[in-house]
Amino acid sequence: MKKLITLLLLTIIALPMMAFDDEDYQKFAREVKAEVWKKDLPQFNNRTVPAQYNKESAVVLARYEEVGVDYSNRFSALSLGKVKQCTGTHLVRNLVKINDKAALDKFSTFEFRTYDYSLNNGLWRNDRRTVLGVRVIKPDGTIKEVEEKDYQDDNEGKKGEEKHAKLAVPNLQVGDMIDYFYYDYDKLREENIDPIVFFFGGQYPILDYQVHCSIDKDLCTQYRTMNGAPDFKQGADKDAVVLDVREKNIDKTMPDYAYNPLAQTPYTMLFINADVVLEYIPKSMKTKGLQANPDAKVIQEDAWTLWDVTTSKWTFYKMFNKVIDEAKKISDPTERANYVYNFAMLNTLVHNNPYFSYRNFGSVFAFLLDKLKVPYSRLLVTNRMTEPIGQLANIWNVTDGFMLSNGQCYFPLSTRYVTTANTIPSIYQNRDAVATDAKKKFQKGPFRNVTVPGSQAKDNTEKVDIDATIDGILLNIKRQDATTGCDKEGNIMDYTSAEQMARAWGADYGVTKFAQLYDKGLNVADQRAAERAEQDKKSIADNFSDEIKGYHDRAAVKVNDTKVLSCGEKDKPFTYLVDYQMDGLVKKAGRNLVVSVGQLVGQQVHIEGAERQRNVDIIYPYPRTYSVTVRLTIPNGYTVSPESLQKLNSNVDNSAISFTSKASVEDGKLLMTFEKVYKQYRVPVSQWSDVLSALDKAYDFNSLQVILKK
Repeated sequence: MKKLITLLLLTIIALPMMAFDDEDYQKFAREVKAEVWKKDLPQFNNRTVPAQYNKESAVVLARYEEVGVDYSNRFSALSLGKVKQCTGTHLVRNLVKINDKAALDKFSTFEFRTYDYSLNNGLWRNDRRTVLGVRVIKPDGTIKEVEEKDYQDDNEGKKGEEKHAKLAVPNLQVGDMIDYFYYDYDKLREENIDPIVFFFGGQYPILDYQVHCSIDKDLCTQYRTMNGAPDFKQGADKDAVVLDVREKNIDKTMPDYAYNPLAQTPYTMLFINADVVLEYIPKSMKTKGLQANPDAKVIQEDAWTLWDVTTSKWTFYKMFNKVIDEAKKISDPTERANYVYNFAMLNTLVHNNPYFSYRNFGSVFAFLLDKLKVPYSRLLVTNRMTEPIGQLANIWNVTDGFMLSNGQCYFPLSTRYVTTANTIPSIYQNRDAVATDAKKKFQKGPFRNVTVPGSQAKDNTEKVDIDATIDGILLNIKRQDATTGCDKEGNIMDYTSAEQMARAWGADYGVTKFAQLYDKGLNVADQRAAERAEQDKKSIADNFSDEIKGYHDRAAVKVNDTKVLSCGEKDKPFTYLVDYQMDGLVKKAGRNLVVSVGQLVGQQVHIEGAERQRNVDIIYPYPRTYSVTVRLTIPNGYTVSPESLQKLNSNVDNSAISFTSKASVEDGKLLMTFEKVYKQYRVPVSQWSDVLSALDKAYDFNSLQVILKK
């Protein structure tokens, strides 16, 4: 009987796996397309683009979004109880006029997930499907729908139940319109629909944007409008929360340069939740019905409560415990905390995985600070890619952090934002936060508002030193690159082997080789270290090749050598050297040589077209200084033309940004210096012309040449 029950359960589990396949998906897709194309949306019949938008790369004549979510709580024989199920649909449809090649390239290809029939928690099977529909509208009004045969399966190398497809839109041309939609269908068991964001702005102007939502009234529906986004109007329906909004003539677009959509574009966040088993549901999201722009303090209370309920005691592996014991001997409290934090950063770097995860950092680091007897305040903060803490909409956008009495802060470890203890990750700098000094029942406060300290341009530097020699029409380049502060973020792991990182960052902890940082037996640790060394050898070589190509916008003819000189541990700069040959930078002009020295300072930003007109602030990740020193050996028998030398001297300096270049001839070498200083992380739009003047000068420098006369 026991064996029979087991077989029966396995059959029940297997049935959903067999219930949906590629043929079923194609039928589903055809039905969805037929339904969407016949939907009564008069704005999609508009074919007229106002003349004011003729110079835009593209124009969105109509955008329509529709969200529907149903909820059921039914008995399941498999679960031997009730199972909560959320079924959501999300339609996004756009009608776009294509005015140039850039837009044509963007809308000529699509990639998307077709369906995913994966297990949820190893017990329930979720059903996720996406349908893409595309129609091309020619200038004469002819409409051609892209046929199923043009969609290509894109599952090579993929495993599991998730399927993908791609589409190259046939016969799409500049001057055409493209009418396309994505339709997402999600049937989720004991799991909630993902949050949805509506942006009232984009890369192109939007003439008509309509949103309609219908959500089961037995769910909790929360939304928050940001940056002046229009509010929803609530409709009447006894069974559902109905939300509608419509905006026309949205001229505001998102610049490509120094722009933060989450801080500068109007948008609305929508959260739809049931009290499901597989997610932590905060108190504020357990109330059925609509909560429009809820008090941020209520959401903050939920975040403090989550921190409290996840607090626990921790155990560490042998070497980490030794580090803790050594830290206790350090007299200065800040240095005690730094010693432990940097060891965790070492483990994060070499294993390419955060040692303290984003979810447990608040608990584990508080535990460590208490063991080390380091006084601290707890912080709730959001990073720059989410909403401000004072407008908090979702507890999962909160980061747990710590601040010492001297202002030093600690945040979760990240492979992307790698810094030492003394450098605050750029995504948290200058962010408002909520703090408490309470040790017990800290979730009840008292609370105070604080601001995470920022940095200055002198703290975040990239210094490039180049020695160049001419070899015929080739240029031999030895380039050293040294970064400090936030400019080290994201670089260390790309160019440094685990073995080298372990020795450099581990010197203060008695680490002499990477294998010591595996909590395994010696044989297993050595084997894994050897495997990692082979991986590093190839990936680092590829990364350096990409770095050279990115610096010059072309690949090197030959790479002679690459090496990391300093791994960025403690407050040291992260420094590497690349030695390579480039072509195309030296040309013969009769008896003379023409050298494109402007290309030796790296590619500079070029602002052109509509991007030169700006009506929003300029927001950088952080203030920084970029400087280059070039020493070009002048071949025997040649001199530098005075006219070309004079062109290399320039200066622009204002309160937002500065650019300086100088050139001279010393000891048979052309000595050239180039420096840009971004003085503020946020520059008022009123100073945009000042920023442009420096950026233009720096970009123009890229095209400068010197003539070496025979």
